[in-house]
Amino acid sequence: MNILGNSCVDCTLKSSEVSILDKTELCLLEEGCLKTSFQKGELIFKEGSPAQHITYVRDGFIKLVKKGIGGKDFILSISKKGTYLSLQNLNSDRKKNFFSAIAITPSEVCFIETECFAKLLKQNGAFASKVISTIINDEMNYFDRLVNNVQQQLPGRLANTLMYFKNEVYNQNPFNLNLTKTELAALIGTSRESVSRILKDFQDAGIILMEKSIITILDDQKMEEIKLKG
Repeated sequence: MNILGNSCVDCTLKSSEVSILDKTELCLLEEGCLKTSFQKGELIFKEGSPAQHITYVRDGFIKLVKKGIGGKDFILSISKKGTYLSLQNLNSDRKKNFFSAIAITPSEVCFIETECFAKLLKQNGAFASKVISTIINDEMNYFDRLVNNVQQQLPGRLANTLMYFKNEVYNQNPFNLNLTKTELAALIGTSRESVSRILKDFQDAGIILMEKSIITILDDQKMEEIKLKG
């Protein structure tokens, strides 16, 4: 972890939400903001630790992890640049972080004090509206993936996840998965062995190309068919 200099006013990586704020409000934000960098694998915040901040991802990719039955890790999602984490901490009744956040690439985040963030929400209606839209979109995306994981068979779940990475997380093809097969299994609720087998099946069928951690989707149409068949 490395603490970096702050300047919300001059920052070139403002979120679309923060871009609404005027200079006075940005100065207020800066007072409650700490910019920090993390290396791959570093813990950004831990499930169960005090819920004191909203976390904004300035750069990099971060996995959100929650402990399940028996202490098994379940990956909720992968967050990228421009994402807010722990907006649920705005609820004053919440005293602890609901999940852990771990950098899967070198990353930069801003820790924003919840009181400071909440004050700006009350002060600027347009800012509040934009943040609410972000919460709703995140929630709907999570519900979609949750339903898919429940209703689809393993090939459909893996196809859905690979297309999610291509279209939503990395927005490119090919892409660096940045996850181990064990982590990918934790994301879709299965075993590492099952993930390895299905990835090999996809590659043998000419649907994807795998070169170490780099994945290329070769046949979008076939991948969509697998998703729909479940």
